[in-house]
Amino acid sequence: MNVINTILTAIADLLLWPFVGAPLTGLVFWAIVCGIGMTWAFGHTSNQRALRRVADQTRAQLLAAKLFKDNLGVTARCQVQLLRATAMRLLHSLPPMLVMFVPFVVILTQLALRYEHRALLPDETALVHVELADDDAWQRYRDLTMQAPDTVRIETPALRDARQRTLTWRIAAAGREPAALRWTLDDTVVAKRLAMTDRPQRLIHVTPQRTGPSFVARVLYPGETALDGTAPVRAVRVQYPARSTPVFGYDLPWWATFLIVSMVTALAVRRALGVVF
Repeated sequence: MNVINTILTAIADLLLWPFVGAPLTGLVFWAIVCGIGMTWAFGHTSNQRALRRVADQTRAQLLAAKLFKDNLGVTARCQVQLLRATAMRLLHSLPPMLVMFVPFVVILTQLALRYEHRALLPDETALVHVELADDDAWQRYRDLTMQAPDTVRIETPALRDARQRTLTWRIAAAGREPAALRWTLDDTVVAKRLAMTDRPQRLIHVTPQRTGPSFVARVLYPGETALDGTAPVRAVRVQYPARSTPVFGYDLPWWATFLIVSMVTALAVRRALGVVF
């Protein structure tokens, strides 16, 4: 999984490179591309004949309900048929949704790696959490120390939470380039990339968590290699500030912007591609 994440991240870097200095433009551009791609994929993985038949039935029932609106019996039957047609449309849409699920998750996780958080600015602070794997690891490494380069200031000693088996430090950025935080546990060295910059709008990798061997965690946090399952550290987390992506004066979450633009694009191009949803 680490190899797959590395390859996917490199591909995403290449595709987003033209928009490094214009994050919102890149988000909207790829949302449009994905909207077109998802529409094409839906058309080739769904039963379009059945969906057209259901769409015709829906229009017929709506027309009947309008023409016989004074007849409660006809109106009730039309409502039942509309519910049935809606259920059939959802049923026929299920296979293409399953086909697109994996690429859609990959796209969202790669975008989240760049749009969910922003890097630390000079003199900006953040909390760093190291979660140990079990009680034995806690007893052995509860006095663990963090090593940081000169571009990172460690502002507090470790705060220990025995219940969560977590050590927490407050750090401050003193540089403008990414750096590495390290912890030495006997013969094992655990490192965590710290994203820093003096250009907050520039697109760079910001991975808030380096995870353990969990498959789901590896999918959700593809920016760094996962920790080995035998490592005494389960996860390392950095609390980065959220990235803002203002659209027409509204600070929408990046995923909302992506989904809205991609869905509007899909609706706009469905006739041109001959696709029925």
